[in-house]
Amino acid sequence: MTSETQAPQRYLLVPMHPTPNGRLHIGHAAGAYLRADVLARHLRREGHQVSVMSGSDAYENWILLDALDADRTPAETCWRFHALIGDDLRSLGVELDEWISPLDDDHAEPYQRVHEELLKRLADAGTARKVPDPTPRSRDTGRHVIGVWLKGTCPQCHTPGGGNACEACGYHYQPAEILEPHSRLDEGPLEWEDFDSWYLSPPSVEDVIDAVHASDVAADFADIAATYLRQTKGAVRLSQPGDWGIPSELAGPEGVLSNPYFGFSLYCGEVYRRRHGTEVNAFHRDSGVITVGLFGIDNAIGGVAASHAIAASHGELKAFDHMVTNYFLDFEGEKCSTSRKHGIWLHELLSRTSATADELRYHLSHVDLTAGSDNFAIAAFVDSVNRVRTQFAAAETLACDADGVLTAQDTERIVRAVQQQGESLRPGAAVSLPAAVRVLDDWLAASPADGGTAWLTGLALLAEPFMPVVAQRLWTALGRAGRPRLADLGRENGRPTATAPAEPEKTFTANEIAPVCHLRSDRV
Repeated sequence: MTSETQAPQRYLLVPMHPTPNGRLHIGHAAGAYLRADVLARHLRREGHQVSVMSGSDAYENWILLDALDADRTPAETCWRFHALIGDDLRSLGVELDEWISPLDDDHAEPYQRVHEELLKRLADAGTARKVPDPTPRSRDTGRHVIGVWLKGTCPQCHTPGGGNACEACGYHYQPAEILEPHSRLDEGPLEWEDFDSWYLSPPSVEDVIDAVHASDVAADFADIAATYLRQTKGAVRLSQPGDWGIPSELAGPEGVLSNPYFGFSLYCGEVYRRRHGTEVNAFHRDSGVITVGLFGIDNAIGGVAASHAIAASHGELKAFDHMVTNYFLDFEGEKCSTSRKHGIWLHELLSRTSATADELRYHLSHVDLTAGSDNFAIAAFVDSVNRVRTQFAAAETLACDADGVLTAQDTERIVRAVQQQGESLRPGAAVSLPAAVRVLDDWLAASPADGGTAWLTGLALLAEPFMPVVAQRLWTALGRAGRPRLADLGRENGRPTATAPAEPEKTFTANEIAPVCHLRSDRV
């Protein structure tokens, strides 16, 4: 290769951990998980060492509602959906180095220890303190009505909701802030009492806000985080009342530790340290590991504000080096929703129709969630599947007759195209899947009549982040070993294989996908 390439770096990517109370739909897929896998494949294509770690958020108290509805214990609910979500991610082609359940015997104790030691470090430094926290309790049942049990109206945008965050505007609120509070279970009147909870108390809120604005994150997410930090004076919740959460001596007999995204990420950093034999956690400021957080608008506070506030208050930790963010996916004009049963669930789409993971990934990569919500339309997906199915079937046919020879000019042209695509796949605010996949589209559109080794090789490399299965088939057919990698262009490849391409799939139709489309209305 003649174009300059970067020295290999070490990366840890941590997509937001999903709550194990249901399976994944296309809205989940289009966000952090697809982005994490696309970025990881791109970075490995460039020769970097990349680990992707996530897991299920076993201590999120929304699990309690599903457990109650299904007559299961919370732990049974967690284990059931931890396994099923893992299956969903694998079916989408998302490769994880670790898929962690905090309830697993291998993780339970060290997971709790990382969170308890974090709180102790902050408390000893005086950057975390216990404060009286106005908390609603049901007069009839004695239950602390917080999290999943609390319903009301967002104090910021006045949208009906509940829990501790507004899905409409992303604002995080404390129980005392929510308007018209009441119990989801209609447990009678609420009585308010002070409960001593741990809150973060950064030494300088303005320094944290400056760090947020200087960080590699989308400006609108930084603004949300800065507004929150100013409104709360940096008071990020670290513990809460309840009986389902991370056990903690410091939180007291009726309290549990909160389960912040950054805390889970910090544990992933510890798992990284053990796996790779490094001296310090990947989130230590001197680790040399580039950390990347990936999350949606509903986690702007946890991903941006809390990570910076905790890191600044700790003293030896760093927040995410880069943050990759997204807004929500709509399905036929409405936000995908598990509770409202609106969307397409991955396991149904990929097991009951002929649509492949590659075809879904390709289409979702064109949906622009960078600056706002975008729509997944059934008709557009059907057209996309048929178009790309035809294009790659033709490419695989041509690969059977390729001679496998690349000239220096061929190599340079391929490298330039991959680097152009990579400009939109640099971890952080610069990430744009639509811009990156358009480079693949342009290469497809420039197909020469006879295919040619250069065009097919470039196609395999450009498809690798988005369509890894077909990219691998092309790469192998061209006589190359391993996954598509830029470094391999300078090596002599083997003889192209004469394997016949797979039989093309039938035409994909709206009738085929209709049975797995769950719509709240009969508009489609």
